[in-house]
Amino acid sequence: MNNPVSFEISKLLKEKGFDEPTNRYYENALTSRKDPETNDFKGSFGWRKDETNLQSGYFKNNYDMADLSSKNWYMCSAPTIAEVIMWLYETHEIWISVDRHFDKFISKNNGVLITFYGNRKSYFDTPTEAYEAAIEYCLTKIKLK
Repeated sequence: MNNPVSFEISKLLKEKGFDEPTNRYYENALTSRKDPETNDFKGSFGWRKDETNLQSGYFKNNYDMADLSSKNWYMCSAPTIAEVIMWLYETHEIWISVDRHFDKFISKNNGVLITFYGNRKSYFDTPTEAYEAAIEYCLTKIKLK
């Protein structure tokens, strides 16, 4: 519950209006740049396109003093699973719980089992995997307030 959600979930949260302050954030390179001193991508000032880093520090989506997204970097908060669950509940009246069932985990939304069809599965190997699947489902399939 204290693990940050994935970068993909963090991007969805930013799109859906998540703007709670967090203690971690993601940086994703939109361009490549070689470090001028080492002439490669590994130096302190070099990076590869699509490189994603999890950073520690205060961050708030769309807040000018913290969100320094630019043409080179996309930045978004990296909230914990618990922070996202509380935001969904307080902002959109959606509650997610995960229950253990025969050594697997089931995602639930408002007490109703979320059943995934097609390539999605209803049972997960870890609670984190189940929570992330339920959060992604809520952000992509349910109309939020």
